[in-house]
Amino acid sequence: MDLFFGTTNPGKLRELRRLVADLPIRVVSPEDLGRVLPEVEEDGETFAQNAAKKAAEWARFAGLHALADDSGLCVDALGGAPGVRSARWSDEEREGPASPVGELAGAAAAELGPAAGGAARDERNNDKLLRALASVPDGRRGAEYQAVLALARPDGGLVVSVTGTCRGSIGRVRRGTEGFGYDPLFVPEGKGGRTMAELSPPEKDAISHRGGAFRLLRPVLEALVRTLDGTGPKR
Repeated sequence: MDLFFGTTNPGKLRELRRLVADLPIRVVSPEDLGRVLPEVEEDGETFAQNAAKKAAEWARFAGLHALADDSGLCVDALGGAPGVRSARWSDEEREGPASPVGELAGAAAAELGPAAGGAARDERNNDKLLRALASVPDGRRGAEYQAVLALARPDGGLVVSVTGTCRGSIGRVRRGTEGFGYDPLFVPEGKGGRTMAELSPPEKDAISHRGGAFRLLRPVLEALVRTLDGTGPKR
């Protein structure tokens, strides 16, 4: 079964490919199709609304079953922000890079294109998060990663939407080189104070919000594969 994953984020693509590695599923990216992923306005008030909208539009675009992710970081002391704006949080500010790291990332983006541009945005987002929580004591830095995975049929009809969460807190300095986004600052519960970016890929998959959502999605994918290969009931 070919499953289109509508993302240009290489970190998310690697995670999904790891998670379906033992299933008869080939994850297809926009790059694999040789086509530019259409922009979908993420105007929903929730992760679920955005994920469903993206899955429907990208399924029709690819002509395949399509999976869309909408995920982000919800910080207790910020009233749940950045929430659905997590990926583009720093874009809302009309200001330059806030740190030498951000300046380097911005220069890399100009030279290397979208992948480096995503890394530059991650750095700016992390800078903004550290500034926003600068005066917040350690005991009040709780946060939660949330992820919604929405699966749509080739005609755009929604098959299912599932949600995963991961509780933790926000550190004061970046640590670790794995992961992406806010991972260098997010300290998940039960991992000895390590950030998400300090965990190995298998460790992260076992506790992450996206891993949790996928475990809920997996039975649906397994049933869909059986249906498509003729060994299960029609859905």
